[in-house]
Amino acid sequence: MTIKDVLLPLTSYPIPTETRAIENAVVLAEGFGAHVTAVAFEMDIQSPVGLYVDPLGVSGILAADRKKSAANARDLLSTFETIAAKRGIAHDRSLERCKPLEIPEHLVNEARCCDIAMVALRQADPAERDIAEQLIFESGRPILIFPGDSKRELAGSFKNVAVAWDLSRPSARAIADALPMLQQALQVRVFTVVDDKPIDNSKSGVKLARNLARHGVQVVLEDVTSNGQPIGDVFQAYVNKYNIDLLVMGAYGHSRMREFILGGATNSILTRPPTWVLLSH
Repeated sequence: MTIKDVLLPLTSYPIPTETRAIENAVVLAEGFGAHVTAVAFEMDIQSPVGLYVDPLGVSGILAADRKKSAANARDLLSTFETIAAKRGIAHDRSLERCKPLEIPEHLVNEARCCDIAMVALRQADPAERDIAEQLIFESGRPILIFPGDSKRELAGSFKNVAVAWDLSRPSARAIADALPMLQQALQVRVFTVVDDKPIDNSKSGVKLARNLARHGVQVVLEDVTSNGQPIGDVFQAYVNKYNIDLLVMGAYGHSRMREFILGGATNSILTRPPTWVLLSH
């Protein structure tokens, strides 16, 4: 699948998406030759209970929060417009109004009609994490997450790509979703953490490499060991060691009501993405 239609959610409250994150997303979309739709929200923040008597002034606080969210949303879309126009990419923007808990579902519906969604993640903002989880497990589309508070400029194209392979359905799905990016990379490394969980990797890596070669993708196969380290730390170290621009991996987990139960690697990467990460479920 060629990436031609990108969804870019922007967080307006409590901490607005950083300008650097918008710039990184726009530059990457420019490399894809894709159209970008930025979506920001005026949050309809209401008290969970009716306030017939309000001695603490809660209604005034909530009104101020609604005003702040609306102002941030408009500023974010204006910033996006400026950056996108300067880069000369096809784009549009959307300002929506809804309750905070309705935002992930709204974005899931939007993402189902796009090729991919890009989500900037910061440890200080659990709302961004919730949006990313919902998109990964509910949209049916691949999701690109990236560090939203990075002080360094992320890669604008994917020259060095790493694929986390464990012979699972999610990792196979992620590789299929990432194929156009793999085909344009200068180097693709496929690695398996062999002591993380039981994997019959005696032939699967070779078979995967053969399949990718038929699509014009030559790969380097590598087995790595965790030596007792958390799996997320192993992924982080691998990205740093090889200066990886994009990490491709399957996402593990399921939702029960609105509470997600995640696999160890998925949880770690969503907490602290080391670079651009393509996740598929």
